[in-house]
Amino acid sequence: MVAEPTPAYDEEIDLRAIFQTLWKARIAILITTLAAAIVAFAVSFWILPRKYQAITYMFIGQPAIEYSKAQSDSGFAYSPTLPDIKAVVKLSNAPALLESVLKDQKVVTAFGNQKIPLSKMTDMTTAVDIGKDQISLQVTDTDPQRAALLANTLAEKVASMVNTIYGPEALAQTLDTQVLQSQQDYEKAQAALEAAVSKSQVSALSAQLDTKRADLSNVLSSIIRTRNVLDDLQFFEQGLSGLSGETTLALGDGLALTTLRQRSLTVASESFTVQIDSASFAGFTVSKALEATTQMRAGLQSQLTRLQSDQSSLEQEIPQLQGDLEETNAQMSQFTLKRDQSAGLYASLLQQQRLVITVLAQSSKVASVSVTAVPPTIAISRNTVRNTVLAGMLGLIVSALWVLALTWWKTK
Repeated sequence: MVAEPTPAYDEEIDLRAIFQTLWKARIAILITTLAAAIVAFAVSFWILPRKYQAITYMFIGQPAIEYSKAQSDSGFAYSPTLPDIKAVVKLSNAPALLESVLKDQKVVTAFGNQKIPLSKMTDMTTAVDIGKDQISLQVTDTDPQRAALLANTLAEKVASMVNTIYGPEALAQTLDTQVLQSQQDYEKAQAALEAAVSKSQVSALSAQLDTKRADLSNVLSSIIRTRNVLDDLQFFEQGLSGLSGETTLALGDGLALTTLRQRSLTVASESFTVQIDSASFAGFTVSKALEATTQMRAGLQSQLTRLQSDQSSLEQEIPQLQGDLEETNAQMSQFTLKRDQSAGLYASLLQQQRLVITVLAQSSKVASVSVTAVPPTIAISRNTVRNTVLAGMLGLIVSALWVLALTWWKTK
């Protein structure tokens, strides 16, 4: 025999019992709910202090700069690196920055020299980025004048810090140091160049080299003349080779011999003992003429040997002087190059410094306060209605649970 299913009346009976219990205690629940709502309304409307919110706005972006024609033609331009807007928002809530705001003399006076915890200042401050180049700084306080003061002071601190890091002031400080250093480097390079010039052997070496080259040129010319005279002597001797030694020297041959002797004297320093007068050759024979040519040849050969030795010596000295002169010129070129590089860098930095001075004169800043905060006249909402409703709902739930729990306890 199959057992019949038992009807599921227990849950309906339990729900009915619960509603009956709550209905019986409806007055108590209603009183509790109204009491909680009235208390929340009273606290929100009369007890909670009124708070005011002051808002200031900051601009973060490229400054507008007007350049002169000379500056534009120079090619220099100031283009600062802009900070990330979200990084500035985080910077606005940095503890060190908020601490500096609390230590500001105007803020200290506004709070009546009362020490304000940093945590309270953190709770009072909110920074929000608006778009790509705007930041809203919001400060909440019970005093509207103080809220505006805190907002403006915070904005000034943030702008000052951003400009110090990213603005032309930072570049100006860096440039001042670089310009001073480059000036010192230029002065040192100029002094080193002047000292090198005063000790330089370039002029002396150049003069020696010119002298040696002139001497070599003279020696080569003397060698050529000596060889020409020797060749002419040989030709003259060949002309006399068929004549007897006792034969009187012809007038033409005497004149030729006299000319050869005079030419030999221009290239040889030795004197000859033979006396020849071009006007009188009486008794001057061929043998005496050949003897004279032999003496002249010996002197010319000795002179040629000495000239060739001088040539060899000069040809060795000249390359050595050229090497010394090139090395000295290279050293001087290094000093000159270093001076010129230092001068170019110094001039470039000076031009950039003048540009930055122009930028600073125009008060061009990366961060600036675009809208200052004014003391608010209307307090921010204290959410009285919301607090009242939430308190009433909480009172309703708590009272209902209390009634159910108390009924269950009595039943048990």
